[in-house]
Order: sequence, then structure tokens, then C-alpha cells
Amino acid sequence: MSRSIDTVFVWVTDLDRAVDWYRRLGIEPGPRHGAWQAMDTGGATRFALHQGSRRDGPPTAVAAFAVGDLDAELQRLSGLGMSPVDEITDTGAARFATFADPDGNHLQLLERRADKARGRSGD
Repeated sequence: MSRSIDTVFVWVTDLDRAVDWYRRLGIEPGPRHGAWQAMDTGGATRFALHQGSRRDGPPTAVAAFAVGDLDAELQRLSGLGMSPVDEITDTGAARFATFADPDGNHLQLLERRADKARGRSGD
């Protein structure tokens, strides 16, 4: 049995609105297939938005997108009117900020200390 993640799907109520929000975040759309939209993260794991009814309740999973410089990304997003929902978390090994998309789905921008020390962008 394979244990790698193939795709992370996020349910949204308005696909076009969600695509616009994720584009501002820096994630460009790929092919659209009916009610779901592939998004290009540049990584091996696929990320897709799926239009449908959203269940009530808190998110049960959070996708974390790698960034090379969290502070620079936060400044860029602030200029677009996008702010994290909480303070930056620093675990010692990584720093991350949590955002909520227009449907309330949480995602994180994550900067790993080892990647930054090696000059690896993570983008």
C-alpha cells in the first residue's frame, strides 16, 4: 500500500471565488474538471478545489504550503488585504501562519528553518 499523499481536496461553495482567493495567495489554477479545479503548487502532491456543499464544523485537516521566507509572504499578502487568522507559530523547526479561505477552510504557509538555512526556497 502506498502511503504518499496524491491529492489534497478542499471543498468550497463558489469555485470561481475560491480560485481568485488562492491566486492572490500565489497558487495558480490548472485544468478544471467539472466541479473541481486543479491548482498548481509546484510540488509533487496535487491540490484541488471541489465545489459542493460544505459541512458545518471546524476543519478536520489543514494543508501547509512551503514558503522560503514567511515574513516576505506575509508582507505581500497584507498588501492584498489578506491576513492570518492567528499569530505566527514557531515550533523551533518551522514557523507557520494560518489563513482561512472564503469558505473558512484553514491552510498554512510554512517556513522550515533547515530549508531557509540551506537557502532552499520551498516555493
